[in-house]
Amino acid sequence: MLAAAGVVAMKSGVLVGEGSSATPTLAFVSLRDVDAASATLTPSAAGGLVDNAKRCTVPLVSMIIAKGSAEVGTTLRIRAGNYVSPYFSVTEGTQRIAMPYPAAYEAGAGTYVVEGSARGAILGLTPTKVLLGLPGSQSIPVVWRPDKPC
Repeated sequence: MLAAAGVVAMKSGVLVGEGSSATPTLAFVSLRDVDAASATLTPSAAGGLVDNAKRCTVPLVSMIIAKGSAEVGTTLRIRAGNYVSPYFSVTEGTQRIAMPYPAAYEAGAGTYVVEGSARGAILGLTPTKVLLGLPGSQSIPVVWRPDKPC
């Protein structure tokens, strides 16, 4: 099941860049997909995050949520610094979501905190992470290359 989620994530374009099993790498939302991606952000924060992405100053992160062994209908949300995502419900299919970076973009490293009940769901990073710390919370250190996205 984990391999299947990895294949889905690779075909979706999420799995780009260099990653290791210790520290996943993040990919950003392409400029042409920013408007669609904004629908997955917390409405009160979406405006500023989308403006930054469109001005090519700070892109949005692209990631996937896949069912894995989680039960359909269980939920999770992700914390990135002061940002807290809406709750996402696990579905049979994969869901592409957008997130801000968990630390200043220029830092190139940070930590996401995933909270909820979706034990066994898969977070599409490079490499993918199975959420075994749920219910409760799971910290996921990540890295990225702070290049100009466009």
